[in-house]
Amino acid sequence: MPFEDELGDALRRTGEAFRPAGGRALVDGGLARGRRRLARRRISAVGGASLAVALVASSALYLGGAFRGDTADGATDPVPPAGSGHFKVTAEQMKNILQNGMERAGIAIARPKLQGSGSSSQAKAATASIVFEDGWAGATVTLSVRRVDPADKSLAKLVTCPPKKGSPYEECTTQPGNRAVKGYTEAGRAGGIKKWAVTMLSSSGYLIELATNNVKAGNQEAPLSRNPRMNPGKLRHLALFVEGSFTTAGEPNAFGSVRPGSRAEPGDMLPILKSLLPKRLEVYSEGGTGADGHVVVVDGNTGGRTYIETVRTAADDAVWTETRPDGMKVAAVKKPGAYPGVQHWQVDTFRPNGLSIQISAYNSPSPKSLKSGKELLITMEELKAIATDPVWLTAR
Repeated sequence: MPFEDELGDALRRTGEAFRPAGGRALVDGGLARGRRRLARRRISAVGGASLAVALVASSALYLGGAFRGDTADGATDPVPPAGSGHFKVTAEQMKNILQNGMERAGIAIARPKLQGSGSSSQAKAATASIVFEDGWAGATVTLSVRRVDPADKSLAKLVTCPPKKGSPYEECTTQPGNRAVKGYTEAGRAGGIKKWAVTMLSSSGYLIELATNNVKAGNQEAPLSRNPRMNPGKLRHLALFVEGSFTTAGEPNAFGSVRPGSRAEPGDMLPILKSLLPKRLEVYSEGGTGADGHVVVVDGNTGGRTYIETVRTAADDAVWTETRPDGMKVAAVKKPGAYPGVQHWQVDTFRPNGLSIQISAYNSPSPKSLKSGKELLITMEELKAIATDPVWLTAR
């Protein structure tokens, strides 16, 4: 059965939806802070036609409140248990993720009609679908997210194109980042209903499936002469946004699931940086321009301070020492700072879709200050975890 039909059946079987989780004050606080900064710097151009599509689509991505950031009174949400077995998302969050991702992919949406189903177990996929008018007679997009163990070898066939001979797909490409893009015409239907589907196996533990077709919104029997409005590049970009909207612990974050229309300025990096800091760190001060962000954390016992910053561009001279299963390159280096005793630790990352993130830390209140404490208040492994977190995909 085609993916869209399976999803449609799942939606029709959906029972009572889960009530949205709390934490609105947390989101609102992050949004208020985010609006103080405007993103001005764009990602530098990268060659390649398919990458250019992703970069153009990425320019409108937004950030919301911080999933793990603190509220005005210092309260925090509990961190859910880790592991691929945990999965909890509401129907409302799924609908928000789909609509927000569509808007960030550069698709004009008018009069959307959304459906969704949540999930509270690994065995059940969470779904969402949107029917909307796009200025070209309408479009339909469906989404399914399932919690999986990325090491499960049986999943490889879902992101690998079959041999051309006997393949049900007219077009199929296996791409970096454990993705397969499939295109086909539904057999036996007059006019040829063209469908595109993207299947993505996330290294953070999710199987993401997206599909669209070229039928008129509200009339599944009337195929259009044009190709689907959501081309493969936009579907791939949407899949990345969905990945970045979920934490590795098995729950959605506020950056992707915040109510559509309630968002901070595009490209604001500071809320994400704060949300990813280890819980033990106390933020002394913060700042940023939108395309970058920094915090100064303090040791309450010794008064020692560590400056931590993030920027959107990796170093030109980065020496990539690690390539992860999803194709992301990582470089980590420790070097002396500007003054005696100052240590400068830096992690650069580059993803196949063109996203660069750099995280730097100094055992001083700023990159050009005297040292404040013998050692940094954060470890290199923690810096790597921050730089490689999927949530940065929502900041593109």
